[in-house]
Amino acid sequence: MFGTNPEHMLPKPILLSRAQIDAQAWDNHIHHSRQCVIYALSWYLDVVCEQWQALIWPSAADFSIVMPLPMRRKFGRRVLYQPLFCQYLGLFSKDELSTRQCSAFLEALKTHFSYISSYAFSPEDYALYDKIRDKDVDWEVFQTHWLRLDHSYDLLFSGYSKDRRTNVKRGRKAIWEIIESDDFGPLIDLFNKNHAQRIGKIEPGAYQTLRLLGTKCIQNGNGRLMYALAGRRVHAGILLVHFRGRTIYIFNAADENGRRGNARAVMLDNYIRENAGKEQVFDFESPPNQSIAGYYAGFGAEEIPFFSIRRNALPFQLRQIQEFRKWLIIKTRRYLSSSLYTTLNPFPKTRF
Repeated sequence: MFGTNPEHMLPKPILLSRAQIDAQAWDNHIHHSRQCVIYALSWYLDVVCEQWQALIWPSAADFSIVMPLPMRRKFGRRVLYQPLFCQYLGLFSKDELSTRQCSAFLEALKTHFSYISSYAFSPEDYALYDKIRDKDVDWEVFQTHWLRLDHSYDLLFSGYSKDRRTNVKRGRKAIWEIIESDDFGPLIDLFNKNHAQRIGKIEPGAYQTLRLLGTKCIQNGNGRLMYALAGRRVHAGILLVHFRGRTIYIFNAADENGRRGNARAVMLDNYIRENAGKEQVFDFESPPNQSIAGYYAGFGAEEIPFFSIRRNALPFQLRQIQEFRKWLIIKTRRYLSSSLYTTLNPFPKTRF
């Protein structure tokens, strides 16, 4: 298709707006792609992205490779970013990709986006991207954890760490009532009260996006929202999304009783038990946090690497404005911290 001449160049990928993309044709392509994942479906992107475009090849009418591009406007320019509830994207192709194809899409990406706050590529093509890394973008390796469920439950359970088996056994003794629901209020409330403060600033609209996304996934038959109850009170909740043989642990929350009673471990173990023996991968969507990643690895999951890139090729003046804003934010935070300290300690000790 591409010729045997080493000088032969791959035709450049074409940039399309969301309005130019036929959703049915797009979703059909994602469905049959080697990198198939729910994150890349058109309706999923419509919910989690402020806007999105795509690089496609070879034509809008007949594409064999696509690359979804979440974007927002900043400094009057398009900025590529990785949205919430979307761990990675990258290239989606029905046929095996080559390094030349990956390089062509990366070059097109750099042509259209001078600023990339972050963009993550599918773990399926990690080895390919490892060969084409260049100095024009900053590359960083992240990890998620996959558990392949195509074994008996007994074998899967034996693969749990000693701590995880203990957690599950203790959780079972707590006699949690596990229910399914389509009400995201309790899940958001649990997270807001028990996790949000430790995380820090929550993106504006994050809870609304979660509610819309979860509702859409359930309506489309791609989502399961489960709660663990004791005495009719919700103490933990998890949201799973699944598509084409892959289930993703996309969101969870628990209060103190839920944590101590290992409610989430019980719900995860129940799902693993129900689906043991199936050709399915469970993706824990591990965050860059060693303790949490270690907890997921305790279910016998395998560490899976993937690349994320950043790039800042903005004009000098805009980079200067960016640096000034960063400096101003740091100075403001220090001033506020100092003011708060003075307010709380009106008569600090003075050293001479």
